[in-house]
Amino acid sequence: MKKFLLAASLAVLVFAGCAGGGEANYYAEVSSEELVVFVAEDISGDMSWRDYFDGLQEEGIITYSMDGSMLAELNGVSNASDYSSCWMLYSDLTELDGEIYGNAELGTYDYDGRQLVSCAYGLELMPVIEGYAYAAVYVTF
Repeated sequence: MKKFLLAASLAVLVFAGCAGGGEANYYAEVSSEELVVFVAEDISGDMSWRDYFDGLQEEGIITYSMDGSMLAELNGVSNASDYSSCWMLYSDLTELDGEIYGNAELGTYDYDGRQLVSCAYGLELMPVIEGYAYAAVYVTF
């Protein structure tokens, strides 16, 4: 039994070490029922949008849940079952190192003098890079 507990503890530590290699000063400029915005500051290491949301949640700034790889609920507001209203992700990180991260043809969102564009990737794959703005917006179609 002790060997099993030790092995399980090590597995948890190894798994925890694999999740998000970065650290940040977690801060949201806006955190409401229809909008969460942050401008990445003090980022070190590799970090995804989901890693950043995990940090915001741990700090008690937001609450969120996922449905597979999709953002399902943020600050108590869930996607409509028919997706007539849902959370959309926008950023001004559109291209980095030849990789396309945003597409203005799929939608834009203006925030504080910045034009953010619809993200080509979801929370898990969208990188958080220092100086860029990120917005989760509850949109009704």
